[in-house]
Amino acid sequence: METSPFLPLPEGMLIGQVELTAAQLTVEVISTQPFAHCPGCGSPSDHVHCQYQRRVHDVPCGGRHVVLRLCVRKFVCRTATCPRKVFAERLPELVQPWARVSTRLLEELQAVGLSASAEVSERLAPRLGMQVKASTLLRYLRAIPPPSDAPVRVLGIDDFALRRADCYGTILVNLETGRPLDLLPDRTADAVLPWLKRHQEIDVVSRDRASAYADAVKRALPHATQIADRYHLVQNLREHLQRFLDRKRTCLPQIEDIPLQAVSTSDQGLGGSVNDQMDTVTSNVSAGSSQTERTDQPLETVQPELPQELMGREMELTCLTYAERKKKISRDKRPARYEQVLALHRAGMGQRAIGRSLQMSRRIVQRFLTADAFPERAPGSGLRAPGKSKLDPYLEYLRACWNAGEHSGSRLFCEIKERGYTGSASLLRHVLGEWRTELPPKPRQGPPRKLRLVPRPRKRRLSSRGAAFLMILSPSKLTKVQQQQVEQMNLNEDLHAVYPLSPGVCHHAQRTPGGGIGLLAHASQSVPCERTGQLC
Repeated sequence: METSPFLPLPEGMLIGQVELTAAQLTVEVISTQPFAHCPGCGSPSDHVHCQYQRRVHDVPCGGRHVVLRLCVRKFVCRTATCPRKVFAERLPELVQPWARVSTRLLEELQAVGLSASAEVSERLAPRLGMQVKASTLLRYLRAIPPPSDAPVRVLGIDDFALRRADCYGTILVNLETGRPLDLLPDRTADAVLPWLKRHQEIDVVSRDRASAYADAVKRALPHATQIADRYHLVQNLREHLQRFLDRKRTCLPQIEDIPLQAVSTSDQGLGGSVNDQMDTVTSNVSAGSSQTERTDQPLETVQPELPQELMGREMELTCLTYAERKKKISRDKRPARYEQVLALHRAGMGQRAIGRSLQMSRRIVQRFLTADAFPERAPGSGLRAPGKSKLDPYLEYLRACWNAGEHSGSRLFCEIKERGYTGSASLLRHVLGEWRTELPPKPRQGPPRKLRLVPRPRKRRLSSRGAAFLMILSPSKLTKVQQQQVEQMNLNEDLHAVYPLSPGVCHHAQRTPGGGIGLLAHASQSVPCERTGQLC
């Protein structure tokens, strides 16, 4: 065999024997170059000294690992002054000297390593027919030569934390290409100054508000224009807005500490529907009143009027005991689950899938689907389970005392304790609790109980920091509640005059394509720094 379209080889290389197994393909590659150049002096030589074999891993083929068995020769250098007497021929198009992987396999592994982390690439490589360790892959990535030094016209400079609040460094980015240029171990002017002096071609420097960077750029690049990036422009704007709003605290709207959400009563049981509808009514009334009142006046508390249906349900629950209320709420939730199971079954979902999605037992799902109507639970008999209890010998005496009007559990417990009862008081309270349900309800003593549906959320003024963020955000990114708060702020004349100016500055700030640091498109959009007076 000489050549193969499935295994392209450079000129002067031929294919010899081929060994095929279930997982590996071994190919013998023979070099037929008439001469080789000495790597020391560069002179050609055709004097063969000896031959040896190299095993090199290549890109996979047909799902099998490919191993090249290279038959390489050694030549004698004919230059008498050359320190190398014997050298091996080089095959730069196929494999690098002393490498165990071919050049094309190395490029494939580097591409995989650049696309994901080393650990992920180690797990992914076997699926692609390659084998590599994470440490080996990192060594391959470090061997990638850095890009050529192109002239930098627009430079982005900012600090980064090596150790937060303790040690910081400086990152330099070419904003036209979006590539990092260098990392410096400090963020002082002395650390940045030598690098800037070596790049006099820089015309524009986008930096943060640090005076150290401003001083370094002024000394090293006096001709360069210093501008602020988009992030620091918006930060400057927000801080000035916050100072302004600190003096206008009475004009800011009132907000509730508890976020309110409108929830439909059809999606929840009776226990949560009353509270949720109360929140919805309260939020609607608060939103309506905030649009009609002036913000410079204190907001009045408006008591919402509840629907008659909610009032009736709450009154019904108030008249029940805790156990009865809990039982009724639990019962009202079960028909909703029954309707959910039927709806999912009509949609084509299986019983197991319905049970997993609703976190129900498959037997309960099957019982719901096979029933003609909603299956009510069987009523309890009210009788205790058969079995002996320590309280059984004293039940007749307890019943006589109970009928005589003695309903105090502690007194009854002391009496049967004197008669030889050795059980616990909780067992007695359990029996007396069942008997108390048979008693007629006692009239409530004292003033009538107040109707309490849900505690009203406390209200507070919107902070100046939060209001500043609302003013710099784009109107399209605001929620409905935030839009109502902005409308309420605009009712004040001073805030209404400032708000239209805020989004305009944010919209003029643009990002350069691919830039890691935001950069203004033109130097005329920069602003002077408060401390240095330079453009910032």
